[in-house]
Amino acid sequence: MADSSDNQKHVKIALTSVYCRDTEDITGADEFYVAGGAGTGPRSGSKSKAILTKPAEINSRQKKILSGDEYVIFDDNVYVDDFVEIGLEFCDKDFNEDDFDAKYVALVSALTGAIGTAVGSLATPAVGAVAGAILAATPPALIKVLATIDKDDILGTVQKRVNVADYPDGRSGPFTWKFSDKKPNITEKAEGLAWSDWDYEVDYVIDVGPAT
Repeated sequence: MADSSDNQKHVKIALTSVYCRDTEDITGADEFYVAGGAGTGPRSGSKSKAILTKPAEINSRQKKILSGDEYVIFDDNVYVDDFVEIGLEFCDKDFNEDDFDAKYVALVSALTGAIGTAVGSLATPAVGAVAGAILAATPPALIKVLATIDKDDILGTVQKRVNVADYPDGRSGPFTWKFSDKKPNITEKAEGLAWSDWDYEVDYVIDVGPAT
């Protein structure tokens, strides 16, 4: 007998704010954007979602609230005994913004296709495999459409597994990812970060509810 929706939860993961302690750009504001996505295990059908935010100008010691569909990392039903893995790159824009805006729809389409293929190709993914596949697929997908995107502009990356059973119904968080030029691979409980050429904190929330 097929599993019913009673064994599933609706999971939504979204970015809520970014705080810049120090910019990467020594001459002024950074143009902060996020690329990557999230995917489930095969148990839930290897579902995936891409995220590509438009660059937002941010200066040192400035916080910006992030809201709207643009900042949703994942939003779908997942079996309670399954997971969602997140793979994200946090970047400082170093390309023509008008060109980015003109090609934004094509960029999102390319990224969605590449991430879907990468997640769908993993039959029995070990911990970190889905997030790693997403991160591996992201730069080539964007470069195919916008060749001026430069990997040197990556401020930090994150790989995270969300085990659905670990989260109660309702909102969990906000949680914080912290990253800097000294520690670009994000840990969620980073403390005592030293001075760096760039230093950021990004908050996110996880909402869990009945399957829709």
